Amino acid sequence: MKNLFILLILTASMLANAQAEQTQIPESESIVGIWRQTGIIHPKNGELIPVLSGNYKLINPDRTFFTFVTWGTKDPKKGTTIGQYGTYEIKTDSTLVENVIKHSMDPNLNGSRGTLRYELKNEKTLMMAWKNNMGNWVNEEWTRLPLSR
Repeated sequence: MKNLFILLILTASMLANAQAEQTQIPESESIVGIWRQTGIIHPKNGELIPVLSGNYKLINPDRTFFTFVTWGTKDPKKGTTIGQYGTYEIKTDSTLVENVIKHSMDPNLNGSRGTLRYELKNEKTLMMAWKNNMGNWVNEEWTRLPLSR
């Protein structure tokens, strides 16, 4: 009976700690959050080119991610689709590896691993870079979506 009581106390304290450590995703100070692609760096001159893309990335605290694409109103049948999803591992303070489980736009990427470079410029701006099929880095700007008020 004493062991059962101790187990109950330990379980309750672990649950309290887990709930106390949860962070609201949009208020996070890490890369965890919901991001919209807002720019791409020109590969030749390094200038930021603003883009009005419908590309979004959801980076979860449980080390999963989703990218989704809104196709706009030109073709309502397409609507919004999940472009890819998978898991990620942070390797350093500027490098992460994405493990793509499914990529709906390029099935050749299903089951692939990709190294990305990232820099959190401030709480609202994330720079990410990935290598394309030709081995060139593609640098993108992502902006955190704010909480609705």
